[in-house]
Amino acid sequence: MDSSVTSSFLFCIKAIKFEYARLLKLAQEDTPPERDYRLHHAIVYFIQNQAPKKIIERTLLEQFADRNLSFDERCRNVMKVAQAKLQMIKPDEVNMEDYEWWHQEYRNFRDTTVCLMVGLELFQKRNFKEALLYLIRAYHKNKELAANGLYRGHDEELISHYRRECLLKLNECAAAQFESGDDQQVNKGLEIMNELIVPCLPLLLVDETEEKDIVAVEDMRNRWCSYLGQEMEPNLQEKLTDFLPKLLDCSTEIKGFNDSPKLPSYSTNELCERFARIMLSLSRTPADGR
Repeated sequence: MDSSVTSSFLFCIKAIKFEYARLLKLAQEDTPPERDYRLHHAIVYFIQNQAPKKIIERTLLEQFADRNLSFDERCRNVMKVAQAKLQMIKPDEVNMEDYEWWHQEYRNFRDTTVCLMVGLELFQKRNFKEALLYLIRAYHKNKELAANGLYRGHDEELISHYRRECLLKLNECAAAQFESGDDQQVNKGLEIMNELIVPCLPLLLVDETEEKDIVAVEDMRNRWCSYLGQEMEPNLQEKLTDFLPKLLDCSTEIKGFNDSPKLPSYSTNELCERFARIMLSLSRTPADGR
């Protein structure tokens, strides 16, 4: 092996070790939510969640073996050495099913992040209908991730809070429309209740340990039950009588939503920037204390 090849090989090994040390340091840092290094690199996610070392090693080598990184002669040499080291990995050294599973877990984490981020952005724009659909999906995807480890997903309490706030604000809007007495507004309000609020109640009640969710459900039900003793037009009375049993049904049957939100695609940089921006702007202590 001539000196130039040896030099390239040693440089590649040094670069890989340096990159791993950098990512390991990031994985060990205690950072606020807006600086989530898991979004910047899959390897940080793998390290924090104790993925097998061989899977981390292969992922790191693939980063250096990427043909898009061949900017100059030195980078091309590093790429070739990384590709050669990848070819040297024996089939029995890395379980490819495990490898694909970990990378799918990371894609699930990114999808969950997108759901949460878009849901929070829509919430801040007061588009509560669309925000709710994203936050519901974020909650369920996050719960699946969190079942496998502490660092698999995002803060469950945060997602629960904004999901709950969406429902309460939509309920308030629907009740105000019902109180208007205008047929068109009344129908819009009841449509919100039937298509969004009622199907969501079992989602809040399925985990009976979440007291804030139970209180929120009771608040929503009480708001509509308060109309029972009031005088109103016969057509409103009829619509209320028809609607209330659906709201009060304690069934925990989980029903799906017809329109599951489509997830936009973001580059890593754009996702990190937008996620950081929305997390920095959040108020975690709303005025109503929920």
